[in-house]
Amino acid sequence: MASKQQQAAPLYLHLCGVGLRLAVLDQPDHPDGSGYGLGVVGLKPLPEAEQERCRQLIRGNKPALLALLKSGSPAALAVRQEGGYDSNGRSREAAA
Repeated sequence: MASKQQQAAPLYLHLCGVGLRLAVLDQPDHPDGSGYGLGVVGLKPLPEAEQERCRQLIRGNKPALLALLKSGSPAALAVRQEGGYDSNGRSREAAA
């Protein structure tokens, strides 16, 4: 059985490919009880239908995306770097 991180990797890369940037937000009082939220940047430039599709994908896969973004494993770090962001969530261009 694939780990949550492995399940989220293709979705994360897809979301980065359409121009989104995701970050883990520490939210102890988050309504779902996880203690974390996902910050999403880059939705507004997308067509409305694509925005809604991305929101649904993110909501439906939140635990897996959180596991990927919070993980310090080499595989998760490689996926995040492939998506264009370093381990601190900065774009490669911003980090240069």
